[in-house]
Amino acid sequence: MYEQQKRLIVEFGLKMLRSNHVSGSSGNISVKIDENLIAITPSGIAYDKLNFDQVPVIDMNGKIIEGNLKPSIEYQLHTQIYRNFSDVNAVIHTHSIYATVLSVLRIPLPAITETVLMFSKQIPVSEYANAGTNELARNVVRCMKDSRAVLIANHGLVCAAKSLDEAFNMCEAVERSAQVYVSAMSTNMPIYVIDEKYAEEAMTFLKKNYGQATDFISF
Repeated sequence: MYEQQKRLIVEFGLKMLRSNHVSGSSGNISVKIDENLIAITPSGIAYDKLNFDQVPVIDMNGKIIEGNLKPSIEYQLHTQIYRNFSDVNAVIHTHSIYATVLSVLRIPLPAITETVLMFSKQIPVSEYANAGTNELARNVVRCMKDSRAVLIANHGLVCAAKSLDEAFNMCEAVERSAQVYVSAMSTNMPIYVIDEKYAEEAMTFLKKNYGQATDFISF
């Protein structure tokens, strides 16, 4: 059952791997099946070795409904996001380099370009908690009330969206913006963030006018 959702997990796992957002089996992906079920990457299986029939289906309490493999240790992160945000149908967590650099520095990603404004005025950093814990999930959810993209302290990036396509594009855009920001900081020159007045106008305009039939996507 749920072959379509399981194949999407495999497809986007390979996209993450080939785009250097993860290595080996790091990071995780999920997609909502219905209000109580999600398909999610299994724990410790490399993306280039993963078959669709290995993808577990779990309920919102983490119980395995279908499959023989344990879900990602970050399943609580995924289920808490779905529980708290009804507009979210897909979640991607990456360990991409520049986003992780900012998470280690505990520096939010400000509105250095209009790409950031597609999500919020800045990409926040959640408070630190150990991987795989309910505390980490709660900390991310707290930040996600203001931005569907969140830097996880000393860990990486998580993006939540209406589809895996949208979540993946968010990850790409945040990573590129993080690269620009880290590169700019390395020059020791002043960094100019978009003024709040213009940021508000840009956010309103972009969310209303950019793209075709979607709320976001990358420039």
